[in-house]
Amino acid sequence: MTWHVPVHSQCNLKLGYVKCFDSTQKWIVPMFRDKSLEQVMEHVMEHHYDFDLTYITERIISVFFLPDLEEQRYRRNLQEVASMLKSKHQDKFLLLNLSEKRHDITRLNQKVQDYGWPDLHAPPLDRICAICKAMETWLTSDPSNVVVLHCKVCVA
Repeated sequence: MTWHVPVHSQCNLKLGYVKCFDSTQKWIVPMFRDKSLEQVMEHVMEHHYDFDLTYITERIISVFFLPDLEEQRYRRNLQEVASMLKSKHQDKFLLLNLSEKRHDITRLNQKVQDYGWPDLHAPPLDRICAICKAMETWLTSDPSNVVVLHCKVCVA
């Protein structure tokens, strides 16, 4: 089943995703089979999200948090993301942290690998290769595994 949700006056979003945004933020949510479109939209609209979660492919997910986000709001939104990932992907997701090392991420999911580098700098080539190798290893080990690329600042 494909849902068509108006996103912009010149485009419709297909592929079973809902995209909600205001002038500065957006959130993309995969449609859950056990929830109606109305339930998903109601849940999304009643929360104010400070992140962008995008399914790049069915198995590669990007989650970007606003850089100036208060720590308490960041943790609350991080818990929301972790809850969604666990409900959709159970324990089949690996989080690759592209920001500075954070212990709160590890508490929410034990499968975290840190690959961060300083803000406003390009990542070293060996770091990019290590990220690609980690993704390949995880994704080929099980067809239901997904990779989540986490970024709290504009480095990804």
